[in-house]
Amino acid sequence: MTSYRDEGWISSKSQGGARENGEDNQKDISGRDGAVATADHSNYNAPQVKVSESMQYGDLMDNTRVRESEYEDGVGNIGLPHLDPSLMDFDINSLQIIKNADLEELRELGSGTFGTVYHGKWRGSDVAIKRKEELLHCSCILLVYALKCPPIEVPLSKMKTIEFWREAEILSKLHHPNVVAFYGVVQDGPGGTLATVTEYMVDGSLRQVLLRKDRHLDRRKRLIIAMDAAFGMEYLHSKNIVHFDLKCDNLLVNLKDPSRPICKVGDFGLSKIKRNTLVSGVRGTLPWMAPELLNGSSNKVSEKVDVFSFGIVLWEILTGEEPYANMHYGAIIGGIVNNTLRPTIPSYCDAEWRRLMEQCWAPNPAIRPSFTEIASRLRVMSASAQTRKAS
Repeated sequence: MTSYRDEGWISSKSQGGARENGEDNQKDISGRDGAVATADHSNYNAPQVKVSESMQYGDLMDNTRVRESEYEDGVGNIGLPHLDPSLMDFDINSLQIIKNADLEELRELGSGTFGTVYHGKWRGSDVAIKRKEELLHCSCILLVYALKCPPIEVPLSKMKTIEFWREAEILSKLHHPNVVAFYGVVQDGPGGTLATVTEYMVDGSLRQVLLRKDRHLDRRKRLIIAMDAAFGMEYLHSKNIVHFDLKCDNLLVNLKDPSRPICKVGDFGLSKIKRNTLVSGVRGTLPWMAPELLNGSSNKVSEKVDVFSFGIVLWEILTGEEPYANMHYGAIIGGIVNNTLRPTIPSYCDAEWRRLMEQCWAPNPAIRPSFTEIASRLRVMSASAQTRKAS
């Protein structure tokens, strides 16, 4: 569940003007002699571009090499097109099927291109209901599988369906205190629509919490939230799952206990299950995407793309802001691809936080720490903050 608001993908055909948004705010991000340039920003209002391997984005795809899949082509028995081999061997019968009549919708939490999320009740428990809505106007997205090959038009509704079943399959296999719990899928929604039913997190996304002025999060609480997210990601990677879209929008929180916030990883619509050691494809949301996803430097990418994203998440948690909020998308892509762009680190950032953040977003994936190491370091930092607070 992404911030209980489904942001969706931006398609050059369905939202042609989106790429021009923010043109006047474009900043020069080219660094000299390999120096890393930084960008100032102060708000959370700029739109985000979500990129998947189904998205054509100017010269971005010209730099993307052919990525042969590490997966088989089978998509189980759910009738999906052979577009996403990460759904190999998927059996719908392995999922809990929930009748729409058994759900009670209480209020809408958010909506977007890919559906609407509701706070609801199921069997007396609070749940989040994410309904996949059919597009009334739409359109096609452009699939680009090989360098400069002709794009293939695929109805966006089919890609929505693929993303829906991918998230359902992945969530159904996960059981961890720092991963959003999955209850089941609904197949008989209004108009035959599909829905997922998951755990309800009372305070919504971490991004929403960071925006709220009435919620003060001291350093210890921010460290606990970061640590919880790292534990959730450590678990995902132990299950050979790469999230691909890690950001504060996709981290859900519960602040009911004033002394101990809880954070859980959610929104697995862009995730993939690895075979062997590497995964294929270009996907994610631009400011959080690792350079190796964009620059065509490797046919395959590792789970370290999530570590890069987590470095940006640490910056979000520290500052409460969105990275590169006032920059043009093209400038962001260029800066990431050339490794000349990282968020500006504020002067109040302590040395430990800064060191971990910079190691996570290191250009070389081999240098980035694992989530096991990240969680361990955050645990030590959190304990130290608690000790200082007590004294």
